[in-house]
Amino acid sequence: MLQFMLAVALATALSWWSWRDRLPEPQARPAAAARAIGLAALLLLLFDPAIRAGGVRRRPLVLLDNSISMHATGGRAVEAAALAASIGDTTTFGELSPGLAGDRSDLFDALTGAVAAARAVTIVTDGEIPDAATIPADLLAQVSVRTLPRPVGADIAITTVHAPLRLSAGDTLTVDIEASRTAGAPDSARITVGDSAAILLHGVLHFGASKRAGLRLSGPLPRGFTGEHWLQIARIGTADAEPGDDVRWWRLIVTPTPGIIVLAESPDWDARTLYRTLTDVAAIPVRGFVQLQAGNWRRMEDLTAVTPDVVANAARRADLLAVRGDATPWRGAGRARLLWPSADQAGDWYIAAGGASPISGAFVGVDADSLPPVVAIHPLPSDSAAGWIGATARRSRRGTPIAMISGGDDRAGRTVTIAADGLYRWAFRGGVADQVWRTMIADMVSWLLAEPEGDSARARPADPVTQRGRGVRFRWTGRGSPVPVTLEIKGPRGTLSDTLRFDGSGDAMLALDVGRYRYTLGGGGGGTFAVEPYADELVPSPVTLRSRPASVRPSGPTRPLRDAVWLFGVAIAGFGAEWMLRRRMGLR
Repeated sequence: MLQFMLAVALATALSWWSWRDRLPEPQARPAAAARAIGLAALLLLLFDPAIRAGGVRRRPLVLLDNSISMHATGGRAVEAAALAASIGDTTTFGELSPGLAGDRSDLFDALTGAVAAARAVTIVTDGEIPDAATIPADLLAQVSVRTLPRPVGADIAITTVHAPLRLSAGDTLTVDIEASRTAGAPDSARITVGDSAAILLHGVLHFGASKRAGLRLSGPLPRGFTGEHWLQIARIGTADAEPGDDVRWWRLIVTPTPGIIVLAESPDWDARTLYRTLTDVAAIPVRGFVQLQAGNWRRMEDLTAVTPDVVANAARRADLLAVRGDATPWRGAGRARLLWPSADQAGDWYIAAGGASPISGAFVGVDADSLPPVVAIHPLPSDSAAGWIGATARRSRRGTPIAMISGGDDRAGRTVTIAADGLYRWAFRGGVADQVWRTMIADMVSWLLAEPEGDSARARPADPVTQRGRGVRFRWTGRGSPVPVTLEIKGPRGTLSDTLRFDGSGDAMLALDVGRYRYTLGGGGGGTFAVEPYADELVPSPVTLRSRPASVRPSGPTRPLRDAVWLFGVAIAGFGAEWMLRRRMGLR
């Protein structure tokens, strides 16, 4: 309205000023009025205010909750869909992909876009909205809410499972389980862990007076239990209110040999970083032992005490033995070795690529000055040149380069030696330095095992099992910047093809239904993953949004004034009428 008043006032003032000396003449006043009308129309077109779209009646917009909680036992998804269709035009939120229910009923983004359409908005939901507290009150005031809550019965849900991803034949399988219960549920639950062939572990979980409880089950793997196994962690007994949260899936790979054994003779940050990186990049089991005191060995996974005989036996049978610290006693153990003795020449040593070697690809396109210096080196023996030199170091970037990573092959197998302290800084720095570190370790593993176990595939699933309603996340593991990767997936619904498109952090997502899948990547590589039936939204959560009408009515649809073509005609007619009157008055 202010823009309309300003346009009329300016047009009137300008017209009066132009005709102020001739207003007593009979034809001057109509000419001034015509100019005022033309100027007012022209100014309104210039300001272009929004006007109400008269004669347009738009159906209300309905935001329909299509998350997993709406489809759980007792959920009212069908009733909600019918109600939404009877109210107005329906759009969904809380979905993983169109038609596929998601695991979170986040409302804020969908509500913001709906209100911006200037239509009456209604939300149809079960009320379990996790981000309801973050939605501004003035935004919620503009919408109506229709809540169809699901009934909450007596239920016990297995909410969390922790177990090793890889073990060696004969190892002990340990599974940590957490569960929750609702009012009226029993104070205990019988839990089993097994695959399709046999029950491996079982026990009873006790809640007592609490709503949450935990249970640890542990036992040795059966003889001959090797390969890939899909474990089911299940609550057995009388059916409860929600069967979907009674079973969890876990993929376990059991290898005949110990795989990679990491020995930290001298525990430090380098040893911890090596163990963690090997766990990330190697596709075979990794087990670590740390010596806190002379002869006092503990597992790196949980600091469980083990005897020196256990450590020696694991090192002897390892496919790859990685030793940080005094490597002398272990030079003949394992089928291949990665030896990392402690360094003794302190200083700021800067690392650069050596000659052609299995790890030279890690340094391609990398400025050596961008890598953090190491704090000390240990000169390699003079016979190290019999193999390959993967990296060299110079103190304070001056002097003759000294070999600090070398590799060779002899009767005892392949061996790589790292002669520098402080490489953990590369992993801590992140970015290019971390990428060089991870690629270098992966290439070492590939060469030592004489097969591409490490970083051969350009992508792989971040988790072997994904909850229902969540996207299966693939992580870029290739060299260089992520590029789109094609893949073929075989699952419960047959074979499908897709393309992984990675974001800036190197992640790509796939929306898939419940089932177990086998994938093959374009360019090589493949594996398995699964989408389990369980989802966090199956467990009842508090109702945070309840039924109520909107307290603020929408302003209605608007359109720009320039869409009014007739206003251009008014401007032309006003200026044309003034011109004709001026000609009659003998003016130009």
